[in-house]
Amino acid sequence: MPQEKEHYQQLLQRFLANNCTPAETEELLNFLQQDASNRLLLEEMNTSFGSPVQEDHGPWRDRVRQQLLLATQPVKVIPLYKKWLPKVAAAVLLLAVATLGWQYYRSAENVIPADKLAGSKPDPLPGGNKAMLTLANGTTVMLDSATNDAIPSQGATKVIRINGQLKYEAGQAADDAVVYNTLSTPRGGQYKIELPDGTLVWLNAASSLRFPTTFNKGERTVVLNGEGYFEVAHKNNMPFKVQLGSGVVEVLGTRFNVMSYPNETIVRTTLLQGAVKVTHSAHSARLVPGQQASWADDGSNITVSQTDADEAVSWKEGYFQFNKAPLADVMRQLERWYNVEVRYEGSTGKREFWGKIPRNVRLSEALKILELSNIPYSMKGDTIIIHQ
Repeated sequence: MPQEKEHYQQLLQRFLANNCTPAETEELLNFLQQDASNRLLLEEMNTSFGSPVQEDHGPWRDRVRQQLLLATQPVKVIPLYKKWLPKVAAAVLLLAVATLGWQYYRSAENVIPADKLAGSKPDPLPGGNKAMLTLANGTTVMLDSATNDAIPSQGATKVIRINGQLKYEAGQAADDAVVYNTLSTPRGGQYKIELPDGTLVWLNAASSLRFPTTFNKGERTVVLNGEGYFEVAHKNNMPFKVQLGSGVVEVLGTRFNVMSYPNETIVRTTLLQGAVKVTHSAHSARLVPGQQASWADDGSNITVSQTDADEAVSWKEGYFQFNKAPLADVMRQLERWYNVEVRYEGSTGKREFWGKIPRNVRLSEALKILELSNIPYSMKGDTIIIHQ
């Protein structure tokens, strides 16, 4: 058995290095079909890009390299730093072949290694459903999965808490009866709300949404700080607008994601379905599904590009997804979700990351993206210190 494992590890390494013959490629695929754990990996590959053997080996090799490293079973955290690509791929294959634990991946119950604790608090838990609702009269209501207190009606609108989310049911109201509420999530929090027009909004960590408790002015306008995913209810002749500081996103009915954090240098709007118009300073652009508009708050032009919409909304689906993400971008996401701080000692250099990390794991699991990229770090209190 050890010799067999070594053989297939070497075979995969040759495959990823573009040195496999067609016969060796077929042998590798046949092996992956031999038992249940191997078939899991093969089915994941086939689902993503069809039957590979009949295709040209060059393009398929590129896609299988990516798929092997993005597979979420049985590995929980899959950082994909370019320097370690062949080694990580080989480890994934060994897990599929021998169903043995890999030393880099421990269970979510484990904590950060003692040599990295340096007086830190216990291994931080991931965020969850928690937020604060500020009513029109200034009263605040704490929202989380454990409480289910009644919320006072807002004007003619009833506010209902159902299974960890809010629902606004609008009644008939006079034009002068519109009042505003604000839903705010802390770092380490997220929340879902149904607005009075039926629009659904998922609010990410460290974000806020200000909205009227009823829409009766001919348009629907909300104000977002942070990040939110919107599924806008279609209303003829009643556009839906999201104000973002210096920018505005306008739609009639669509699905899109907006990321506009104060500590991010770029504002991004990603369209999944329908059509939106984005306006920033004196610039505007229209998006079609699969496009992303980005701009800086300094008045620069709007850039429109094709993008991976799944990556933009991965936080809503329960995981982080990185595609050539700089180290600082990765760490800002971890800061917001785990409610920690990050400090850099020395130059971080140019580091880019690929891969997925579930958002329901402890911080120590998420930080394996640093371990596998050979980036030294430690923790002191609630601060992650990146050493270079």
